[in-house]
Amino acid sequence: MPDSCVVANDRKLAEFFNRHQIDIPVKIILPILIGHFLHLDICDRFIYISGRLPNGLYKKCLWDVAFLFFYFLVFTFLRAAAMEYILKPLSVYLKVPRGKKLRFAEQSWLVVYYSISFCSGLAIFYNSPTWNDTSYFWRNYPVWEMKGYFKYYYLLQFAFWIQQPFVLQIEAPRKDYTEYMIHHINTLLLISLSYCCNFTGVGNAVFVSMDLPDVLLCLAKTLHYLDYGLICDATFLAMVISWMYTRVYYYGRIIYSTYTEPEVYVPQFKLDPVNGFWFPHFVKYVILILMLGLYILIIFWTLMICKVVYRLVSNTGITDVRSDDEDESDEVEPTPVKNNSNLLAPPPIKRKRYVQHHL
Repeated sequence: MPDSCVVANDRKLAEFFNRHQIDIPVKIILPILIGHFLHLDICDRFIYISGRLPNGLYKKCLWDVAFLFFYFLVFTFLRAAAMEYILKPLSVYLKVPRGKKLRFAEQSWLVVYYSISFCSGLAIFYNSPTWNDTSYFWRNYPVWEMKGYFKYYYLLQFAFWIQQPFVLQIEAPRKDYTEYMIHHINTLLLISLSYCCNFTGVGNAVFVSMDLPDVLLCLAKTLHYLDYGLICDATFLAMVISWMYTRVYYYGRIIYSTYTEPEVYVPQFKLDPVNGFWFPHFVKYVILILMLGLYILIIFWTLMICKVVYRLVSNTGITDVRSDDEDESDEVEPTPVKNNSNLLAPPPIKRKRYVQHHL
């Protein structure tokens, strides 16, 4: 089959799922909820975490797959429903330009999700021993028993990231598709490995370090669509600062800890699933390779951001410089300077699409 036919068929399939993001999940979610209200135990396995131990803590179990599947559908439904019935009408009320309404809804949904996930993850991280000491990523390994709220947090994050490649497939084509897909696959591999191999303390720290810049970046985009110039600029600058600290510096510390500290604190490198040991020595290097793959993307995007920030500063302003992140064109035509008081409007220049390059 010619490549053009394959692409066309893939696009048709993506358009089909795009049109049915609400009704298909509802057809699966609703029977599970009905089964729950009829007290069918098997339905509860989809809705609630499983693996409760006599001491009140939780372990991993095969029913986690059912939980992930159910909340993959829930996130798909919530995203589509919130965009269609809340965020798109809100964009009309706020007079977002017609061509930006969909992107406004997408980014607003991400602001909501990342805000909740960051605050939840930060509360867990702050109250854990890993907050001030990276050695606790590895001390007392394996820590395979989890509190209920932590298991909910980790699996819900897992389900959200399972959904992200699907979202990427059904969205309008984007020029940074390859980078995003590499990022999503890398992230899913890290989450899977950290959960299955009992490295959830490290995973929590990575989630927190990634979520804060995403909150600010998505918020900056929504403000840009609303043409809130100065507030948008301030949010973007806050995003740059948070990006440098959490993604470049702190995530780098996590990688350094992964490279240097397991040999010091892990009692024994071995594969012993019965006792929770999923850490033969080569696993350390698998984790490092995946972490470094993600870090390479972060450094690549950081260099692009620094380059753009330099251009913005050298052009006396940043209000009109951000590109229309997911639009088809890389070209932005800023408002021409009409008088000397409009100092924030730089001359038209061709700019790279950088705002969309986030993790």
